[in-house]
Amino acid sequence: MSSKSDHRGASPLPDAGSASGDLTWLAHRAAAALGEAFNAVSRDAGLTDLRDWLVLELISTGPERTQLEIAAELGVDKTTLVSILDRMERDGLVVRNLSAHDRRVRIPQATAKGIEVKDQVAIARETAIMRRLSSIPARDHAKFHAMLWSIVHDQ
Repeated sequence: MSSKSDHRGASPLPDAGSASGDLTWLAHRAAAALGEAFNAVSRDAGLTDLRDWLVLELISTGPERTQLEIAAELGVDKTTLVSILDRMERDGLVVRNLSAHDRRVRIPQATAKGIEVKDQVAIARETAIMRRLSSIPARDHAKFHAMLWSIVHDQ
């Protein structure tokens, strides 16, 4: 397997045609590395994993969302979301109120404690992400983010 060094002389880049250089595999591994870092800071703040933070972030910003809307937006199974919300409600991070439009529907909202934890994790998350992205020049971070976004949303 041949490989080439990147422009900073860091570890050699695998050939794109090799198993270890496959773009799908590399994207999967990069997501796993970032996810592990994010999960660690989430657990340090008392959350289970990054999904808890994503739920807190989503229900703390923008319009009110139903549980079904939250599940769809985050790409989480609705049963899984209910388990997450049950646990977070038990821990005092969220409350679920009846919708003013449909009494069968619940609207999750972050409590003051939930917002505090969300903000704490957001700061720690930035530090963890920047540590993982340290091999990419800072001037390229926004471009890298935009490229990933275009891959995710070009369907």
